[in-house]
Amino acid sequence: SGDESYQNRDLEKASQLVAKHLYDLKVQPSTLLPKQVGNMYTASLYAALASVVHNKHSTLGGQRVVMFSYGSGLTSTMFSFKLNEGQHPFSLSNIVSVLDIPRKLESRHVVSPEKFVETLRLMEHRYGAKDFKTSKDATLLAPGTFYLTQVDSMYRRYYAKKPEGSAAAASTNGPLVNGY
Repeated sequence: SGDESYQNRDLEKASQLVAKHLYDLKVQPSTLLPKQVGNMYTASLYAALASVVHNKHSTLGGQRVVMFSYGSGLTSTMFSFKLNEGQHPFSLSNIVSVLDIPRKLESRHVVSPEKFVETLRLMEHRYGAKDFKTSKDATLLAPGTFYLTQVDSMYRRYYAKKPEGSAAAASTNGPLVNGY
């Protein structure tokens, strides 16, 4: 019966063997970042896309990609698009170069579970909050990264940019406010 098939390990193993070729061809190239980084919620879908572009960029021109995402609350989204090789700076090979996934994976920092939980608690505390300043510690950020420095009493967000080089000074244009 149908219910028995859900519990049948032999059927499950046979199904996996039949599907393995298609999985390796269509899904596996999208798993690099998700396997290395873990769940990123919404960003997971786009990390999978970045993985496909990284792994298959030379064969993606003219190909259609289907993206599917589901979340809690019985909601899901599916959409597709066609990838064209494009011209620089939007060529697939340049996108791979700019993404530089191997270097970014190698530059990750190990933190203790306690430090991770402490950071998450701080983020939860500040979610939707106003009138606070951040620590401005940008030591773990890549050069050129913009980061939040303050949210004022009117919820205006202030940003700074980590200098590009070790001797570079902070941005001479002043702090960015709300992205401007």
